Amino acid sequence: MLFRHILIGLVLAAVAGVVVVPFIVGFVRGPQAGHARSGAAAPDDPMRPLKRVAVIYGSLLLLYLVAIAFQVSYGLPPNSNSRISVCVDTAYPYAGAAHGFAARAGASLSVGGDVTACALHPSPSQWVLYLLTKVPGLVLWGCLLLLIWRLISEAARRGPFTPLTAAIVELLGWTVLGGGYIAGALEHLGADLLTPMLMTPATFSGGGTVVDVVFGPLKALWPVPALVAAALLTFARITQAGVVLDDEVKATV
Repeated sequence: MLFRHILIGLVLAAVAGVVVVPFIVGFVRGPQAGHARSGAAAPDDPMRPLKRVAVIYGSLLLLYLVAIAFQVSYGLPPNSNSRISVCVDTAYPYAGAAHGFAARAGASLSVGGDVTACALHPSPSQWVLYLLTKVPGLVLWGCLLLLIWRLISEAARRGPFTPLTAAIVELLGWTVLGGGYIAGALEHLGADLLTPMLMTPATFSGGGTVVDVVFGPLKALWPVPALVAAALLTFARITQAGVVLDDEVKATV
């Protein structure tokens, strides 16, 4: 127990020292006048808005992971027993009565929007399926933030218009599009397989599960992620064309 307390404290201290405190200080100070130091972003840095947004989302992601660690270890106040439960949104809309729905042994149903099924004492397989509904989205966010940070670093070293920068932007676009679809498909698969373990009737079964896994994630891509991915892929091509044009200009001088 003491080791767990120490571990959680060290994680919090690391997050505060590495992310939260520097972000708050930089946000309060804002752009600084004068010459930029070597390796520091200038006030007119074109990547400055992207950098700030990436820091915000990275901080929120780290704080979310810390909150999950706390909930797993201690629960959330005021009920210290309110630790993470294996629950799944069954996609059944609740219309004032849960007629026709029944919880399986060792599970419970709750209503509020859609019917939610929870395992009272989840088995290892249920934990795996539950994590399948949560982890892919977090991994996708982590990958996007890493690519954005790589883009910012490359632009700071060699400028925003280089072949590598264009390649990173293109990879970022495909990650938004393909990664979003894959993450959504895995989340749908986990929910569709977990639901029949907890309640009857199941939301999908057999071919219905395949259809939901294949076509369900498309709803999450439309319209914003698809438009963002298309914009990134287009900007990558524009950057590549600019690099070629810049090389031709240099060759004629």
